[in-house]
Amino acid sequence: MRANPLSTLSDDLTTTLVPDAPSAPPAAARDGSDDYDTLAAFHGIERERLVLIHPGSHHAAPAWPAERYADVADQLAADGWQIAIVGDSPDPERTAGVLGAMQTAALFLAGAVAPATLPRLIANARLLLSDDAEASSPVAAARALGTPHIVLDEHPRDTGSDAIAAHARDALSHTGGAHPGEPFTLHMPAAHESA
Repeated sequence: MRANPLSTLSDDLTTTLVPDAPSAPPAAARDGSDDYDTLAAFHGIERERLVLIHPGSHHAAPAWPAERYADVADQLAADGWQIAIVGDSPDPERTAGVLGAMQTAALFLAGAVAPATLPRLIANARLLLSDDAEASSPVAAARALGTPHIVLDEHPRDTGSDAIAAHARDALSHTGGAHPGEPFTLHMPAAHESA
């Protein structure tokens, strides 16, 4: 009967592969570039037509219900903009509520974006739609990075989704290099006929 050869092998590898002193991570890993590139490739993020929806709020009562966010997102997706829902993982009801109320497809990035990666995602977006502009919200990053944004807290509480969608279309029309594509849909692979 053989002894467990993997235990000695793993012990040998552990002592061989562990450096004596910690080394600094490469610059790309420190600034989140690798993480962003991986996220963008995995989810198919298209910088030229990316619109971020951040339905989270730092107030006790969110300014807008998920259905209104979904309506704006659906209108922009129908225009050909790629919609990505972002937010904190502790707030899945708000982010998942928007996705669940939508009639079109969207990227669901809530809880999937590392804090070091979020600024680059916001910098590459063509528009950010969010409830409020608290210091810890994505709107603060959007302002610092020059990303167009709509803060719903700055509009009358009864502002309808059609008015916000029109405001978003106007903001998107002024972003150079941005363009909507075909309406964003999830593509399913064609079923292959068996011969």
